[in-house]
Amino acid sequence: MLLVTEETLWTCRLTGREAVVCAFSGGPDSTALLLELVRLRDQGRIGPLYAAHFEHGIRGQESRADLAFCRDLCLRLGVPLFSESADVPAFAAAEGLSLETAARQLRYRFLRRLRAALGADCIALGHHLDDQAETVLLHLIRGSGMAGLTGMAPRSGDLVRPLLGVGRADILAYLAERDQPWRLDRTNLSPDQTRSQLRQQVMGPLSAINPRVVEHIAACADRLRSEDEFLDGLAQKALEEARGSRKALTALPPVLQKRAALLLLREVTDDFTEADVSRLTDLFSLPSGRTAPLRGHLLARADGDRLTIGPAKAEEDFFAELTVGQPAVTPWGVYEAQWVQEAPIPCPAHEAYVDGDRLAGGLYLRQARAGDRFTPLSMSGSKLLSDYYIDRKMGHDARRTPIVLDGEGPVFIPGGTVADRVKIGQNTERVIHIIFTKGEESHEELGH
Repeated sequence: MLLVTEETLWTCRLTGREAVVCAFSGGPDSTALLLELVRLRDQGRIGPLYAAHFEHGIRGQESRADLAFCRDLCLRLGVPLFSESADVPAFAAAEGLSLETAARQLRYRFLRRLRAALGADCIALGHHLDDQAETVLLHLIRGSGMAGLTGMAPRSGDLVRPLLGVGRADILAYLAERDQPWRLDRTNLSPDQTRSQLRQQVMGPLSAINPRVVEHIAACADRLRSEDEFLDGLAQKALEEARGSRKALTALPPVLQKRAALLLLREVTDDFTEADVSRLTDLFSLPSGRTAPLRGHLLARADGDRLTIGPAKAEEDFFAELTVGQPAVTPWGVYEAQWVQEAPIPCPAHEAYVDGDRLAGGLYLRQARAGDRFTPLSMSGSKLLSDYYIDRKMGHDARRTPIVLDGEGPVFIPGGTVADRVKIGQNTERVIHIIFTKGEESHEELGH
């Protein structure tokens, strides 16, 4: 019984010369993977082979026994083993991460440092068919788009997954056939881990409905990956033909507009959110002079028919997302947004109630800029925000205090008013209450 086939090597783009680092925990998946890679090495199907073991400092004596197991097996197989230890719980606490996320981040950092130091071509991971199905379902639960529903690819950059088409049962049968022991990481069974919850509470019942559910979910991910790559190709071609023209981008179907925005962002940064993609897509059709703040102190700007993305200027530097249920702390004070049942209007000038269903995308904070326009509450025409400040006799502190915006523009001016387009009406079903609490830095009254 073999797990890695000719087709596997082709999909992982392993041609016979690549030096491979095998991520080796000692668990059944990575043990089976290491044995198969040793076979391929001995047959001349891959180049030099190394093993990498990361000890996450969670399981104490058991972790040391895992390392001893890995050393013994690598010695018997003639595979150099490199190991690293880290205090994952301390890192998770310091960074505000879950243990799962913290362990994953530190493990991948170690693997990539080692790959670079050894001059290896890729890192082999033990992800298998059941992992793929679980990953797709996790992304679905979290509201992912098509890219997330494609799951894991056989090869992604410097990562290869030779066992991605092999089920957990086949891996265990492979090890049993060779009388090969392996280590059990009991933290993977903890009900506190999201993936463990999914495995125990969801995958079992789904398998009872259809025993081939894992295979079917993975096959669906493969089909979606092909379609996702096809759509990305169309978006790339459309970008090249548009040559930076916002008019040409606006003429694209919405699905390609969003993908074009995604590709534009990837050209300048890896740190962006779904909200950034939406703001950039909106900018395709907004009037010239409008801007969209992006993560990482970047600013997209509509300049005539052109679209530019670059570092924000000093006066445009402040930007923060305002997420419902999470306070946003700024140098001028704290903003909070909460879903509420009622809207007691009128309310103080530092508070606002808006119709959540009328918002265009997510909320964010930035300082007012030249050209910002909105229609104040109960007015019929739009107004420059700068003129609104003058009419309301709002001073310097008020003008530099960040305003609340969505994808369409200003939503709430602290000390002033809300945009008429998001006002509470008789048909309002979902209300968001926004509160701004001034900090110590600001001494001037916001409004009069």
